[in-house]
Amino acid sequence: MTISWGLSSPVARPTRRAGHSLALDGLRGLAVLAVVAFHTGVLPFGWLGVPVFFVLSGHFITRILLERRTGNRSTDLGNFLRNRALRLAPLYLLACVALTVLAVAKHGPKNLAGDLPFLWTWTYNFRPVTAGYVDNNLYDHLWSLGVEVQLYLLWAALALLLPRRWFTRVLVALAVGGPVVRVLVWLAMVGFGPDQRVIATYELPTTYLDAFAIGALTALPEVRARLPRPARVLWVVAGLTAVICVVELAGVLRREGPITGNLHFPIAFPRQLAWIWGYSLIAALTGAIVLVALGGSRPLSWRPLAWIGLISYGVYVGHRPVLELGKRLLPEDPSMMLLAGLAVAVVLVSLGLAAVSYRWFERPFMSRKRNALSTTA
Repeated sequence: MTISWGLSSPVARPTRRAGHSLALDGLRGLAVLAVVAFHTGVLPFGWLGVPVFFVLSGHFITRILLERRTGNRSTDLGNFLRNRALRLAPLYLLACVALTVLAVAKHGPKNLAGDLPFLWTWTYNFRPVTAGYVDNNLYDHLWSLGVEVQLYLLWAALALLLPRRWFTRVLVALAVGGPVVRVLVWLAMVGFGPDQRVIATYELPTTYLDAFAIGALTALPEVRARLPRPARVLWVVAGLTAVICVVELAGVLRREGPITGNLHFPIAFPRQLAWIWGYSLIAALTGAIVLVALGGSRPLSWRPLAWIGLISYGVYVGHRPVLELGKRLLPEDPSMMLLAGLAVAVVLVSLGLAAVSYRWFERPFMSRKRNALSTTA
């Protein structure tokens, strides 16, 4: 999902630095573990880790844009784009190279060749609204990185061109107006098929404007000063979330009986219009957790969890290929024990590969950042 990631060695302990929060790293770690658990079938609602990443990205990107100003917009924009490219592009483009080799060798999903132009241009999230789209389990998670890059560019324009007061007002409007934007986009896709509209709505950047905006608002000291104590905000938002979820669940059970789906967005889509308000609720809850984490959180600051957060970018990019390879090693009708073992193996292998990638591949690029908030952001 970015998503901001980072470690000095694969086994080093994360330490607190300027612009660095162990608790936010821990939240990042929880988010990526949830996504991996979802794809392995262990956690039906683990997809929630993706919108959590978007809220975190909104927070970090806003801090980067506002706290690292030189007074020259061109310089600020150049530094921002350079630093984002150094953080995200090397590993992502390496994945694109690997997929291109598969396509040339006539391996991989049958529609891989048609997907490559979208993958190379960070626009794979728009692929569902084009002809010939076919879902796959090898690289379909890379849509979220396209959303990240697209919203980065929008945020850079807003933060660098608008006065801070107007920037804040736009953030509030986006945070509140997220459901309206989703409805308008849905109506604009009236010519598409129902399944295509569902997947496209899930993957378009407009769906996550409110998540980015809520994360951005948590980065503004003037906004935090107007809010109650973070713990109180969290209790209120968590209580509201619990009530709404219970009401929705009761409605679903009454109309449809037991839930047998995986609770993913396309499956939950028809249920009480959750696609309109659900993302805002997830973003608000995550924003409240971020506010608490900014003051320090012992559970989220647990060092192994924070370490996973630091290398989470590599875990996110690499876990689907690891999972698909693991599935090929299983018998045709594996037992539950084998499936559980596969889930554990995917986590461990993905963590190992991500640690190596961070230390020996990603970090040399990150060290070339200019005027960055931190090497991990």
